[in-house]
Amino acid sequence: MILVLGATGKVGRALVPALLDAGAGVRALTRDPAKARIDPRAEVVAGDLGVTEDLPRLVDGVDKVFVLTSGHGRSGAAQEAAVAAAAASAGVTHLVKLSTTGVHFGQQDPITAGHAEAEQAIRDAGPAWTILQPGTFMDNRFAWRRSIITDNAVYVPEGDPSSALVHTRDIAAVAALTLTTSGHEGQTYQLTGGEALTTEEQVAILSEAIGRPLKFVEEPEPEARERMLGFGWPQSAVDGVFDLKRESADNESIVFDTVQRLLDRPALTFADWAREYAKNFSA
Repeated sequence: MILVLGATGKVGRALVPALLDAGAGVRALTRDPAKARIDPRAEVVAGDLGVTEDLPRLVDGVDKVFVLTSGHGRSGAAQEAAVAAAAASAGVTHLVKLSTTGVHFGQQDPITAGHAEAEQAIRDAGPAWTILQPGTFMDNRFAWRRSIITDNAVYVPEGDPSSALVHTRDIAAVAALTLTTSGHEGQTYQLTGGEALTTEEQVAILSEAIGRPLKFVEEPEPEARERMLGFGWPQSAVDGVFDLKRESADNESIVFDTVQRLLDRPALTFADWAREYAKNFSA
């Protein structure tokens, strides 16, 4: 039995069916099973990783755990350390953690530092471990949806770096592989797409996919911050994004061949993603 944390999130929603298709038993965690849309073949359980008393019940009878939390910085690291400890006590044999390439590059922003701390907790817990370190998700470009629908425009901070964006289905496919086959214990895998694209190139690809022209607008940081705050983001989240951007600027364009090497196929492209989700950018 494999426990999937974050089963309704960007990676988890693709990972659960991938594991089931591979013949694995899956226990999918969600805070509200009544609202969750999870593959009916999975065992769906309710729980909150912030409530440590829930953890023994969640890991009982589980062999492996996909570790992903919604917390950031120290809060996420504390949750993941608690999960690792509970899993070790329950006899779990393998932990697979979703982290970030920022740890590989030694970034010091709060988001990356939290993942680095959590990685160490996973390594120290006792069970075998595998660490997945993806770069920027293609799904992050859903943040452009509002301005595309209202203004036919994409607003980005000045100096936004080129990025080797990775499709969440590729991350899920690698996670499923590491959870259902041997030989990945003690490995740390950096995951990116197969090419680095400038933000302007991404906008052009998305424009072609949705079938209408889009303006590409670079904003000074103060204006970009105000726009994010207008989305309802807390100040700490906005600060974290800009800290991360500054730290990762020189690393985002680095391409790793891990997806192709492990899955024996090319990584999905941003054009694939844009065609898949084009309808999401229409009113």
